[in-house]
Amino acid sequence: MLKISHRLSATIFLIIVCIVFLANPATAEEKKFYVGLGGSYQITNLDSEDVFDWDDNSWGINAKFGYRLTPGVSLQFDVDYIPEIEGVYKPDNSIREEVEVLTGIFSLKGYFPVSKPVKPFIIAGVGILHYDIDLNDEAVSLGYYLDDDDETSLCFKIGGGVDVFINESFSIDLEANYTAADDVEYYNFILGAAYHF
Repeated sequence: MLKISHRLSATIFLIIVCIVFLANPATAEEKKFYVGLGGSYQITNLDSEDVFDWDDNSWGINAKFGYRLTPGVSLQFDVDYIPEIEGVYKPDNSIREEVEVLTGIFSLKGYFPVSKPVKPFIIAGVGILHYDIDLNDEAVSLGYYLDDDDETSLCFKIGGGVDVFINESFSIDLEANYTAADDVEYYNFILGAAYHF
């Protein structure tokens, strides 16, 4: 699923983010570090949809740690965990698979040059996506051995959102992004809170 055009688009986007936001002027002294936690909702697309009928959406958890490089750019590390995407084997509905997804992504987060409390941003990054596929017990007892494994590959994400500062130390964060790897891609919608220190 990850094509050269996606990689080229992500690279161009990262370059634009760096050029535009590294020159963002400081309006006030801001705290350098932040940590956050939130809930997420994914609309997924898995590579084996010709064989399995997958749920199109799932709930997950997002955690992040960031460091403000300049007033306009932060380096952010995100961990996204999607605990369960269920699928039914099309030739035999008694055969089910569950996919668990875990990503770790380093991103550049560029803020538009506006004052607090509302700070819109764009974000792009690269990292690692790991997924684990498990067959249900009935499938194993019948002797099916369909992709019961796990795999790790490079991934990228691109998106945007808004941080709404309640005060200097706390913000409510809303983000939408597209994350893709070789066999898994999803649209990710995150609502969370962050502590800045």
